Amino acid sequence: MDTHRASKLYGLTQSALLCVFASAVFLGPATPRILASATSRLAGGVFCGAGILLLFLAITRLGRAIQINPDPRTDATLVTAGIYAWFRHPIYTSIVMIVTGLFLRRATLVVAIAGAIVIVFLAIKVRFEEQLLAARYPAYAEYKRKSWGLLPGLHW
Repeated sequence: MDTHRASKLYGLTQSALLCVFASAVFLGPATPRILASATSRLAGGVFCGAGILLLFLAITRLGRAIQINPDPRTDATLVTAGIYAWFRHPIYTSIVMIVTGLFLRRATLVVAIAGAIVIVFLAIKVRFEEQLLAARYPAYAEYKRKSWGLLPGLHW
């Protein structure tokens, strides 16, 4: 499969998985709960809020270069400033934070499974996207060495 088709497939799959996760959170069974404390709900709210803030910062900095498909736009440049100075994939990181937060707020087995699938998929998508970015931008290898990957502290 060519890179462009694979990239579109990644984008479509991400959209579908996020819809499945949202369905699990908002339409799935409310019980039995894995966690049911006020503390977990509060932590979930904090994760969601921080994830939304990170998402806003990332989208604002990325500007017109944003797209759901992992292949870089032909008219885009490598963004390494702002939040991108720390995170190579702050949008994916924000999705992980929001998924985690929503799980903590509605901690059922269905939400846990759907969330885990989303997070594993994003980790796989990051690997594919990094190959495309490295092939497109010669400075990407150095940028990758200096910035975090999907999660803070991880440079892989």
